Amino acid sequence: METSDAVTLEDLPDELLLSVLSCHTISVWDICRVACTCSRLRNIASTQNLWRQKVQQHWPKIWDYLPSSSGITDWQDEVKQILCLDREVKKLVSGLSRRLYQNSHLTTPVYNEVDVMVMSTPYASLYMKNALRKIIEDGPKYENLTEKYYALKVMSHVHQGMCQREWQDFLEQPPAKQCLEVGTMLLARWFQPHTDVSIKQMVAELDQMAEACRSKLRTTEPNHPAISSPLVPSSEILPESKWDQERCKQLMKCINDVLFNQMKFAGNSDDYYSLKNSLINEVLSSRKGIPITLSIVYMAVCHRLGICLEPVNFPSHFLVRWKIPGTTQYKFIDAFDKGRHFTPKEVLAEVPLLINEDDRLLSACGPLQVFQRMIRNIMNVAQMQANISDHMELYCPATELMSLLMPSDHSVQELLLRIYYTLEIHYDRIVAGCQQLLKQNPSTILEEMLSDCQQIIKSESDMPKPIIPNSRSPEIAFATGLVMQHKRYNYSCVIFGWDKECKMPADWVRRMGVDHLQYKTKQPFYNVLVHDGSHRYAAQENLSVSQEPVPISHSDIGKYFKEFTGVCYLPNDELQQEYPDDAAVKNTLLREQGFF
Repeated sequence: METSDAVTLEDLPDELLLSVLSCHTISVWDICRVACTCSRLRNIASTQNLWRQKVQQHWPKIWDYLPSSSGITDWQDEVKQILCLDREVKKLVSGLSRRLYQNSHLTTPVYNEVDVMVMSTPYASLYMKNALRKIIEDGPKYENLTEKYYALKVMSHVHQGMCQREWQDFLEQPPAKQCLEVGTMLLARWFQPHTDVSIKQMVAELDQMAEACRSKLRTTEPNHPAISSPLVPSSEILPESKWDQERCKQLMKCINDVLFNQMKFAGNSDDYYSLKNSLINEVLSSRKGIPITLSIVYMAVCHRLGICLEPVNFPSHFLVRWKIPGTTQYKFIDAFDKGRHFTPKEVLAEVPLLINEDDRLLSACGPLQVFQRMIRNIMNVAQMQANISDHMELYCPATELMSLLMPSDHSVQELLLRIYYTLEIHYDRIVAGCQQLLKQNPSTILEEMLSDCQQIIKSESDMPKPIIPNSRSPEIAFATGLVMQHKRYNYSCVIFGWDKECKMPADWVRRMGVDHLQYKTKQPFYNVLVHDGSHRYAAQENLSVSQEPVPISHSDIGKYFKEFTGVCYLPNDELQQEYPDDAAVKNTLLREQGFF
């Protein structure tokens, strides 16, 4: 029986081979291997559209963030850059614990190293964030904790640089083209370095909300012209409402019903001072917010449907105003109160002491004023945080963004430099900032900061500081990595260090009531990371090994530990060097407790 010759890849036409290589299951490495076989396949594998498809298939987050006008022509080279930066980022992150264990933050040499990578190619920031996200998200949640910890630190720096460039591009536009909606989305992205805040997705969500309002309009006002009119793009300037007074009222009644009754958008009175209320992506998700964010959502939907609203920076309560078509009169709308309408007189009744400033209070404000108010709201949220670390983690980026929006405000610029100095970060920025401010006004404080930071930069070394091992003594009952329970306050925590006796100053001892303890200061004290995000210093007599150990949600876990086993935390190499004898003690204790 005769058999036909087997069909090989060489027998397939170029178009079919290209189609095969374009399949989602074919990786970039597969294409590289195919390209090595012969010149024909190498030529096919060099097709730029093929590599463009691979970027879209294998790096969807990169693809989503690449602008449509990216100008990329050599997609094969772009893939090489993605892979190269992936390798460089992994190498950088894997070595940071050794270099930075004794430091509280990334050092200037590390920032500089990251910045060199960022500047290596136009879209390096995107590629680096993708590589960092892979480190953070890959593998089991409670493994590789140290690399995840430093990946988050580096990501925050890369993210801020990206956001800063986005804001600079935004601010370079004429004021009339500075879209309030987009700026609010950029603000939300600024404060969420580890969250994927997609402007494209939020714009689509607002489009869908406007379409839902139009669907409702078809049933209530089937002859309304907005039904057949296309949605107004968010980027299009709308100088006035497209419809007459009666048509606008019909449309707003429909919008109010859909947003506040069907979709349940509402003011978050129960948790008014939550950061989420100021972040537009969170407001769209939870459908709860504060007056300013609900107003922006309301304005965005109305804009799409042809109603022109303007923001009003009213002192006690953010509002929007609507110019009644065919008149010079305005109605004021409170999105926090389900779109309720007010007359100017009713609005001013809220602040009788300022009644003589009615023209200023009721006038429209620009996007920058709105953003500044949003940032001040976030600063207030930061000041309400119980832990100083949580406070500064929010207050610092808020001040950074405010300084970007108000570059000529001396007080804001100086405040930012003071924050950097307090946090012991960005000494190079402090030097540059102090030099700039001192050109304008002399200041003893700034001169001292400048001199101090210049000395720090000179002495700052990229060499790791030596780790001095701690020797145990019999009175130390517990060990690093143990999940503990506080006997008095009942909080869960993990030990990351200890002292043979209390080393805190006398005023702390007195304030914390240590003298009331049985062994007072003459007992071991433990540095612990607590589930509420705080660092505490606990006496041995107040601690016991947790009988139900749970993971401790604390941002600094990865600085000291590489893994949570379900029973205890395993120290990373640096903590192991600092407390070399703790592992044996920890295992003995856990065995006695019945965990092993």
